[in-house]
Amino acid sequence: MEDNDGIVRLRDAMERTADELPPLPDLAPLAVCEGRGRRTRARFTAGAVVCGVLAAGTLGVTVLLHRPAADVAGLPPRTAAETLRERSAEHQRKAAALFDELLPAKVTDVSPGPRGVATYELTVHGETFPLVFSVRPAAPAELLHCATRAEDAPSCEEDTRLRTGLMKETALQATLRYQYRKSRVELTVYAGFMGKTPVPVSGRDLSVVTADPRFLELVRAADADPLETPAPLDPSEEPLNPFVRFGVSLEKAQRAR
Repeated sequence: MEDNDGIVRLRDAMERTADELPPLPDLAPLAVCEGRGRRTRARFTAGAVVCGVLAAGTLGVTVLLHRPAADVAGLPPRTAAETLRERSAEHQRKAAALFDELLPAKVTDVSPGPRGVATYELTVHGETFPLVFSVRPAAPAELLHCATRAEDAPSCEEDTRLRTGLMKETALQATLRYQYRKSRVELTVYAGFMGKTPVPVSGRDLSVVTADPRFLELVRAADADPLETPAPLDPSEEPLNPFVRFGVSLEKAQRAR
């Protein structure tokens, strides 16, 4: 009888100890891996690696969940650079899809370009043409009208229209430039390599894009949380001129034609 009482007390003590422990991780993935890893000798190594990864992941999550809050709070957060890259990629994905939909049918592809968030590449008849879609904080000289506006006119921060600025159309480029709040907005398509192939779209084609509400949504988001550095002090500068990568200016490209 005394032996039975001792066994009961021992079992109760073990159950109380188990209740105080954190829940065990799900071992089903490990068992599945182990069983599959024994099927053939050739698969053993791969199975062991996968099982090791699953074990580390499963046990690691369990340990993390039971770490003190202070330790978890000390883990490194996502960096600002990573966040900016993700936002830029999403912005370009949406813009490229919009351009591809609204530009003439001869434009068979639009993709992000190699020179930053404002650059894209059009494909027309198998040839590539640079496109710039830029939304960047305007230079002070471009915002003089904000201080000299009429008293009954909305402020630059309150005016959420696309205000028309520069419009330019030549054999080398088609450009529409606007102002939105305190940002400079530009949409430009350039000629082909070294200016030898004229711009494949017109200013009217670009205006179809800028008139679409989805274009304004992209502008609004980029104005609220800029993806680019401020515009240069001289509004006539064209820092995104694609001919720079060819080592020539627009003027030299014009002469080359």
